[in-house]
Amino acid sequence: MKRLLAIVPAFVLALSSSPVLAQRAPGGGTSASEDSEELNLAVGENKTISAANVKNYSEGAGGVADVKLTTDGSRFVIVGQAPGSTTLLLINKDGTQTKWVINVFSRSPEAVQHEVQQLLEGTSGVRIRRVGARFFIEGGVTSESEVKRMERIAQMYPGQVESLVVVGAAPVERKLNIRVDFFFVQYDRSSSYAFGVSWPAKIGGSVITNQVTYDFLAGAMTTAQASVVNQPLPGLDIAAHNGWAKVLKQSTVITTNGSEATFESGGEQNFAVQSGLSAGIKAITFGTNVTVLPRFDPDTGDLDVKLSADVSDLTPAGSGTSLPGRNTSKLETLVHMKLGESLVLSGIRTQSQRKASDGLPLLSDIPLLGVLFGSKSSQRDDVEGAVFIIPSVVENVPRGTLDLVNGAIAQFEEYSGDIEAINAYNKRPNLNAPQPDVSKVTPHKK
Repeated sequence: MKRLLAIVPAFVLALSSSPVLAQRAPGGGTSASEDSEELNLAVGENKTISAANVKNYSEGAGGVADVKLTTDGSRFVIVGQAPGSTTLLLINKDGTQTKWVINVFSRSPEAVQHEVQQLLEGTSGVRIRRVGARFFIEGGVTSESEVKRMERIAQMYPGQVESLVVVGAAPVERKLNIRVDFFFVQYDRSSSYAFGVSWPAKIGGSVITNQVTYDFLAGAMTTAQASVVNQPLPGLDIAAHNGWAKVLKQSTVITTNGSEATFESGGEQNFAVQSGLSAGIKAITFGTNVTVLPRFDPDTGDLDVKLSADVSDLTPAGSGTSLPGRNTSKLETLVHMKLGESLVLSGIRTQSQRKASDGLPLLSDIPLLGVLFGSKSSQRDDVEGAVFIIPSVVENVPRGTLDLVNGAIAQFEEYSGDIEAINAYNKRPNLNAPQPDVSKVTPHKK
């Protein structure tokens, strides 16, 4: 009997010192020292944590995760059962406590992060940030459609991914100032001539008309005017014109990253217009209007520029009117480039030629002698122009990026009417660029 009593205390001592026999406690008291850990897993996924030196443990909300001890009692096996959060309180033998926060998701966080990164690939200014087991899509884009796209991606992973993307730039990126330079370069050349005999279109009727103004109160004639109309005598067309012009406009806009800026430069010309018994003022506007929204990603060096430009100039009045004409160029685009690159946003090359023949019917068609009964005219216009854009960060302006525009400005300064020698931009596509392999494309079958 004494030998049996001696064995029992030894067995109890061995039992209390073994980590294998940690027991589930109905509740844990508050300890003076408590550590906090976090464990994230997906439904059906299992992970283990150490059970060494654990005296008791207590689970939180049930049904979220299943907590079991291994057969040797050295580790806890935790299996995700349903999406949610629960806790596991471990009471150590030295009186300290370790609190595990267990988050169970429908998808593995690592798999979700990998898929979201693939969906965001190629989108500048947007990045994914992980906070615990949740993911936040942060940054700024250039349009509302991109914001909705980010929201749809987040909705694919409810409870795990949230979109914080806005139009413009993130607050930390708005500290950067973006400078955007626009160069509008245009070259014009025109030539025309008219040669021959210009015959009046109508002979006869009233030849001389008189206009007299009489003041009955003063009893005197104030003004008198005589005009010769329907002139029966022919004229001689010997006019010729040959000239050229060059136009350069530069606009510079500086704005914070992700903020829209508007630049307007021009004027308004007023002209008196008379129609019947009424007279009025006709206003014709001209100048340069530019609206730009830059989006710069300092991490990748990518730059998106949303641009709207309207450039107009007054031209001499045409025949039959005193009002001038107006040449306009409009551009709305969204471009993507690397910081330090320059782009030709648009190019224009126009060639027009007009020929006309006037004179007496039949007689003007006689070979050689027809020159005496008619006149011939010809007009030719050549126009070439381009719009350049150079974005840069104000703190760092690489000088090498101006080579493209410097070449265009040098051509502008040297231009003296030879428009064939002008090459403001590359007018042909780069056929040497690698082409996609269309042989591997599977045809669509209905």
